[in-house]
Amino acid sequence: MAKDDANEVKAADAKDKHELWDRLESLRTMMLTTQDAEGQMGSRPVTVLKIEDGRMWFFIPATGGIADDVNRDADVHISIMDKDDDLFVSLRGQAEVKRDPSKAKELWSTMAGAWFPGGPEDANLGVMHIDIHQGDYWDVKASKLVQFYQMAKASLIKKTPKNLGDRRRFTN
Repeated sequence: MAKDDANEVKAADAKDKHELWDRLESLRTMMLTTQDAEGQMGSRPVTVLKIEDGRMWFFIPATGGIADDVNRDADVHISIMDKDDDLFVSLRGQAEVKRDPSKAKELWSTMAGAWFPGGPEDANLGVMHIDIHQGDYWDVKASKLVQFYQMAKASLIKKTPKNLGDRRRFTN
């Protein structure tokens, strides 16, 4: 495979992962995919509260929906896209949901009160963490103008554009 092949997967090192976690924490909203009781995959938006070196924290209802799915099958998938920054991320991991008022207090914000009016002690507040065990991400560093030029040129000469961005993979 050529060095600049658009499909080449490069290994993400510790610095790459640290930078990715920082960028993801600022994005906040992600799509979480789980399997329901019939084995069908379903996705819904979730808000990440904190990311600690590959562990992501969320508040969810303690029963029903996500909690039931995760308790049945802990394997989950998270998708994140930041179109403005040309960052596209696919993460796989293991989720766990539990009642943990002390962790809820640590992660609490006034915005959470809209969903859980009883505060960190709310009986319906589930604290979910996902330990990410593998991730892929596509990061385009070129400006929109450069991307457009490279794609137009590739179209004219009938060749795949080169070096539009990097695809990286990591495992934990």
